[in-house]
Amino acid sequence: MFKTTKYLVVIFIYMIEIYQTKSIFRIEYELICNTKALREEKGWSQELLSEKMGFAVKFVGKCESLDQPEKYNVRHMGILKNVFGLKSLDDFFPNGIPKDEQIVIHYKKVPKKKADGTESKLMENVVVEIVIVDAETKAEGNKQREK
Repeated sequence: MFKTTKYLVVIFIYMIEIYQTKSIFRIEYELICNTKALREEKGWSQELLSEKMGFAVKFVGKCESLDQPEKYNVRHMGILKNVFGLKSLDDFFPNGIPKDEQIVIHYKKVPKKKADGTESKLMENVVVEIVIVDAETKAEGNKQREK
């Protein structure tokens, strides 16, 4: 006689949805990343930087979020330069001014980590891939993205 043992096999498959931004210029993305790095270097929250800039408390959070349409613009650069005490606008681009190309960012949403290392209910965006878009204008780039 054969002895049979039953095993319960549980397989977890995580379906990770990948999102993508609208077409933006690389210089906009680099400004967001470098401003975030400067903010974190100072130990400032998004809300504190928003306050120092004189904007609504959620402004910086929206600029730093890939799934929000708000982004820093030329006027914000002057304000940020003063808030951070930078000597030149070039300081926002330590690796040089990025090429004037459009990109689409593919990203996923993952739980933020709490101070104790456990997962939060809040989500953050993590870049998966950056794709260069061959277009002259954002409108043209977004039409290509939709195809």
